[in-house]
Amino acid sequence: MARGWAAIRLVAWLAICGPVFAVEYRHGYAFLSEPKYAPGFSHFDYVNPEAPKGGMIRVPEMGNWDNFNEASLRGRVVRGMEFWTRWRNYVYDSLMDMAMDEPATTYGLLAEGIAWAPDFSWVQFKLRDGPRWHDGVPVTVDDVVFSFNAYRVDARPAISTPLRIIDSVAVVGPREVRFNIVPAAHGNPIVPRRLGVVPIIPKHYWAERDITRTTVEPPLGSGPYRIGEFVVGRWIKFERVADYWAKDLPVMKGRYNFDTIKMDYFRDDQVQTEAVKAHVVDLHLENVPRRWSQSYNIPALEQGYLKKDVARTLRPAGLWWPIFWNLEQPRFQDIRVREALWLAMPGIQWGNRRSYGFWGEGKSFFHDSEFAARGLPSERELELLEPLRGQIPERVFTDPFDSAPHGELGWHRDNLERAARLLREAGWVIEDGVLVHEQTGEPFHIRFVAVSPALGRAFIAYTRILERLGISSSIKAPEISNWLYRMRSGDFDAGAIFFLPDNTPTLLISNTFSSAAADAAYSDNWSNLRDPAVDALIAHVYAAKNWDDFVAALRALDRVLLWNFYWMPNASKTQYPYVRWDKFGRPQHGRLLWVESLVAHWWWDEDKAARVRAFAESG
Repeated sequence: MARGWAAIRLVAWLAICGPVFAVEYRHGYAFLSEPKYAPGFSHFDYVNPEAPKGGMIRVPEMGNWDNFNEASLRGRVVRGMEFWTRWRNYVYDSLMDMAMDEPATTYGLLAEGIAWAPDFSWVQFKLRDGPRWHDGVPVTVDDVVFSFNAYRVDARPAISTPLRIIDSVAVVGPREVRFNIVPAAHGNPIVPRRLGVVPIIPKHYWAERDITRTTVEPPLGSGPYRIGEFVVGRWIKFERVADYWAKDLPVMKGRYNFDTIKMDYFRDDQVQTEAVKAHVVDLHLENVPRRWSQSYNIPALEQGYLKKDVARTLRPAGLWWPIFWNLEQPRFQDIRVREALWLAMPGIQWGNRRSYGFWGEGKSFFHDSEFAARGLPSERELELLEPLRGQIPERVFTDPFDSAPHGELGWHRDNLERAARLLREAGWVIEDGVLVHEQTGEPFHIRFVAVSPALGRAFIAYTRILERLGISSSIKAPEISNWLYRMRSGDFDAGAIFFLPDNTPTLLISNTFSSAAADAAYSDNWSNLRDPAVDALIAHVYAAKNWDDFVAALRALDRVLLWNFYWMPNASKTQYPYVRWDKFGRPQHGRLLWVESLVAHWWWDEDKAARVRAFAESG
């Protein structure tokens, strides 16, 4: 019967895919490059392979949760079960796992090997002999097929949409499964990586359950942790699986060392700060300059029990809350108006005087990375930019982009004079101290819509400078769901959102800047940007055949976006400050992809923990 079933599946696969041929499996996949770690490597360089297991780490999270099913159409999934952020899913394993010290490389986890077509028309995985679910049942290719079919058909759009690149999934051997890719996605080198990090779920568990529904029933997993005690919305404990099947694999050696990871949820970031000071949680990533500078001057820090550290990431720093314009409005379609508004923007120097030097100056959408445009365009960039000459600003070819000159304090007179001239050229004139359009008489008024009162307050200095140009404004910070509705529906003049790319920002840039996304409901192109030149450069990003071409395409795109002033870069964050209680062992390493991934690499140090415990109990 087993042979008969195998024959049936082979015939079905032949009908879909054509004749059988041998494939060459590799141990890892590096996006447009080669893996750092050779076949047979023993462990990642950034871990301690001899790290002891034990203890508990208490991690704070913002908001609340009500769901253990990431694929469901509703609900807020608990941290520790995230879908696309591979290192943050403690319960489910995936076919591949990410290296934190490489830009974009994955190595085999459930799969012992990966193969792909030269044109990425198919990707194939070979499962290891040994993976099992927490109930002891082996993980099979049927689980893989079931998982991807469920995600493609029934999961929420954030999951199903990126997986539309799959045309079909077919079992091609006892431990082999092939993904056939839709023709429109052929040639896209992100495909193997995207497929590799998808969490695999057990068919025998979910076959009798509705994957579209929220649930607080702890699900069956295969990963390093299972769900322990919890109170919905408030806290949860993840308990380490002592006989985890992959604990000795190279990708898992020295990782996930705590017996328990406890997550406490908070509604207010200030309370998180107080919680770590009170030893209720063990670490806190601090995002508020004043608190980082002043709030931790307590005996625990002075005596060395509480530590302040700063980490940098291997990912682009991007931009923190840059302002963007609603480009569906005719006035913002004029590049002279956009440049005038850019010239009036107060510099980061002023903001940093109020923020204890907490922020860096962002001059690129890919700030602090090799993707950031620098100097004049390279030969590779010019090959992409020259065909667009006349469609893009001439300064793309002649001038490196830089911030407008600003004084240390207040407003910059020369900038405002240049801004006023540009506005006059665009048809805006001053009447009775108010900037109006010379033909329609429309006053120049800007409705700023902010995600929070704190961000709204940050706009105030800018609006006061705009008053000197005769531009009036209002600032609203509505409830979060209303803010989201207004951004998506275009009910704003100026908005702001962070732009934080990773090292493979293909989907992010097309969702944020492409004309197709502007016409799609629920996309991230809130600025309604429609620019054929931008679309052409995004296409070059997708078409890159090697890392150098990929970098050149992103740099060219960066230049065109910056010199069009569609968004206004200002602050960036290259350093991530955090406080921690000194009770853990930590490996030595350089920059990693994610600051928050530290939890997966630290371990419990009983001697340090005893010192901290004695201090906490003494006072």
